[in-house]
Amino acid sequence: MSFSLAPDDESFEEGSSLQLDLSNYQLFLSAPIPIMVEDWSRVYKAITDLRRSGITNIDAWFDSHPQGVAELRALHSFVEANDAVVELFEAGTRAAFFGRAKQLLPADRTSNTAVYRAIFEGRAACQGERTLVTFSGKRVPIVWRCSLPSHEDGYRRLCFYGFDVTAQKESNDRMQAMRAEMARTARVSLFGEVAASILHEISQPLSATRTSADAALRWLGNDTPNIEQATETIRDAARWARDATEICRRIRGFLGKVPVHSVSSLASGVIDAAFFLISPEANSKDILIEKHLDATLSIFADPLQIQQVLANLLLNGVHAIDAAGANERKIAVFTREAGPEEVLFEVQDSGAGMSEETLSSLFQPFFTTKAHGMGMGLVVARSIVEAHGGRIWAESTPGLGTRFFFTLPTSETSSATL
Repeated sequence: MSFSLAPDDESFEEGSSLQLDLSNYQLFLSAPIPIMVEDWSRVYKAITDLRRSGITNIDAWFDSHPQGVAELRALHSFVEANDAVVELFEAGTRAAFFGRAKQLLPADRTSNTAVYRAIFEGRAACQGERTLVTFSGKRVPIVWRCSLPSHEDGYRRLCFYGFDVTAQKESNDRMQAMRAEMARTARVSLFGEVAASILHEISQPLSATRTSADAALRWLGNDTPNIEQATETIRDAARWARDATEICRRIRGFLGKVPVHSVSSLASGVIDAAFFLISPEANSKDILIEKHLDATLSIFADPLQIQQVLANLLLNGVHAIDAAGANERKIAVFTREAGPEEVLFEVQDSGAGMSEETLSSLFQPFFTTKAHGMGMGLVVARSIVEAHGGRIWAESTPGLGTRFFFTLPTSETSSATL
């Protein structure tokens, strides 16, 4: 391979040109960034032929030709690798690396199609991610980048630059674990504030179950057992027991160490789950909670975490209304489209509102207006919303209540671009 920097000058001595080539080759070998040189000229020709045949969407073509990625991958060959590549794969020598290169770098649809798509669209560069497996079996996540020439001959020496992102991945994983633990701690605190109301909620189906069971025993204990009535009361007892079990299941899920898992779900369903937690507290303080929802709106998020955000905002509204002693005791929740790929949530209370100074400090750690508050609920809420690619903010007018707003993406794609 040649890395000549010699100018196009007939007077330039051949020996000097060779010396520069060798010098540049040594620079290539010793570069601290892993660099792979590969021949993609036949791949370039095959993709060009696909475009000329009338194919307009290469991703759709791959969907209908599952073997296409592997077939195109078989057309490329390895040319050279620098010392950093050998070290990355723990190969020991370049010869050892090239002896197993095809096994170490098999066809990977996500990674390979990033290059195929860029070639098909005539782009000047591309990049992607993949996980490598070294000689010792260690898995190494990398980000790679590549510049793309505009002609077939340039594809005979295509340079791929790799960047080991193991440390960044581990740091992100730690941050995610810390965020999840902080969110769980806040959920426990939130649950503590409504525990009495929740326990009252559980006691109702348990009490009804006992009453139904006692009634069934009486029907069966008569001189002439009334099987029909006993069966009916046992059926009632079973229904109440199921209700109590479902309440316990929801509470256990809300408090548990469950992993973050974003899925597509109806916004109204997440709101209903948050209402389940807060409605006993609101009912005990004679506060009405209204819903004004678009039942068709979906979000791409972790439902449990968004339930936590909503429950926190609703509970704040309950406390604000109760503290103000307002005549109008109402919280309203709204959902609507905020754009083609966003859903806007609004939680509005009829409390006393707050000053500009208080409003500006709401999302600061440990700031609270409650006598026994932790000052972490809204901090965690902001962390959750922003981790999903959304935004959260508040508006308030003294004497007229407070309105909290937050947005969430409707799909995984919009989540990545918000």
